[in-house]
Amino acid sequence: MSLKIFLNIVAILSTFIVHSQVGIGTTDPDDSAMLDVTSTTSGVLLPRLTTVQRDAIANPATGLLIFNTNTNSYQYNFGAPAVPNWRSFETEAYQAGSLVTGANSPTGWSYYNVTFATAFTATPTVIISFREGTGTNNSGSSSITQFKVANTSTTGFTIGIYDTAATGDISVDWIASPKTQ
Repeated sequence: MSLKIFLNIVAILSTFIVHSQVGIGTTDPDDSAMLDVTSTTSGVLLPRLTTVQRDAIANPATGLLIFNTNTNSYQYNFGAPAVPNWRSFETEAYQAGSLVTGANSPTGWSYYNVTFATAFTATPTVIISFREGTGTNNSGSSSITQFKVANTSTTGFTIGIYDTAATGDISVDWIASPKTQ
């Protein structure tokens, strides 16, 4: 009777020690992965769904990954299961551009609208740098006293420049990136 109890205890304790990694194409799956697929001749094929089929998934898990055949893109649920927010990997790329105001910008505030080539799924972070004047040393101008980014949305933003002397020749470089938090 005591041997039977001992074996039951060993069986129960061994379930806590066993690792649960699964390896396909490998006999030594990585400890940090639940599934380790190894191949030098083929890839992994994810479920292929239309947008209608994707939207019919009841309470999709956060992080659920599919290939959308309507958009030809990999998509994942960034939202909660009860409120899915599907994002495509391709639409979350950085975008950048430049804006040159010209030699005769007016005195006071001037506003310039920038439209992204592709809309972001959430309001991005916009970083700007500017220089004024002409030539490599930006000579002949130092009249910009205020500079701002306003009205940032998923489709674009507005640059506001306050010039005290209307000297112009303002060049603005910008980069927009998906927010990470």
